[in-house]
Amino acid sequence: MIIGIDMGASAVKLAAIEGGEVVLTHYESGRGCDVPALCSRLGLDLKAAQAVTVMGLSAKKAGLEDAGIAPIYVSEPEAIGRGAMRLTGRDNIVVASIGTGTAFVHAKGNVFNHLCGTGVGAGTLNGLAEKVLGITDMHEFDRMAMAGNTNHVDLTIGDFVEMHGQLAADLTASNLARHNAGASDSDWAAGLATLVFQVIGTMSLIACQGCGAESIVITGAIAGSEPSRANFRRFTEGYGIDYIVPESSTYATAIGAALCAGDTKGRQA
Repeated sequence: MIIGIDMGASAVKLAAIEGGEVVLTHYESGRGCDVPALCSRLGLDLKAAQAVTVMGLSAKKAGLEDAGIAPIYVSEPEAIGRGAMRLTGRDNIVVASIGTGTAFVHAKGNVFNHLCGTGVGAGTLNGLAEKVLGITDMHEFDRMAMAGNTNHVDLTIGDFVEMHGQLAADLTASNLARHNAGASDSDWAAGLATLVFQVIGTMSLIACQGCGAESIVITGAIAGSEPSRANFRRFTEGYGIDYIVPESSTYATAIGAALCAGDTKGRQA
């Protein structure tokens, strides 16, 4: 068994691979944790594992060496890229890995390059939801966003011009710029979600065009939410480029970290 661990800024994701198949995934909220204790709770014997790979901001604080485990530290771009390629079966892709912020990686063959990043990510959406709407339960936020209408808070291209050329009249021209006192909290939730996912979707598109990638893969804990899927479907429809949200997208980087175990290029000193 190979165990891959993604020590993110706000959560720890873990994946176990055995016989080439993913046999276990786990999500633990909070930055950093006692990984040996977590694995013990999950019934994973770290010392019996073929390899334990770890990456992320808190990788050095996982407590593995203190428990007598010699982990393989892998690079974030490779873990992100390998995980997305494994989950989609695609090559030559841009991966938008949505964590607290968002990282963009070009994965092609066995080459994984970090292209750019943005501070806009799940942390942004959480902060906006709490400050604007007083909501800390993001499942409730997602339900509200799907019930809302962004046209009640956003300005669209159709608000400015009659002839839109190649652009649809209902495309966003300015996020949250419609000063509408009658907009509901659900409308605002929809507008906030659209703002965050449009930033990520647009940066993904620019990255894809810049490096010649063929499709875009969205990963991370909020990638599979209904507002995320709805927004990225719209990008696919509007630009003709596949925006793919794979199953198990939450664990993509942990899975990728495990897949790096046999690749010495993924190791760090």
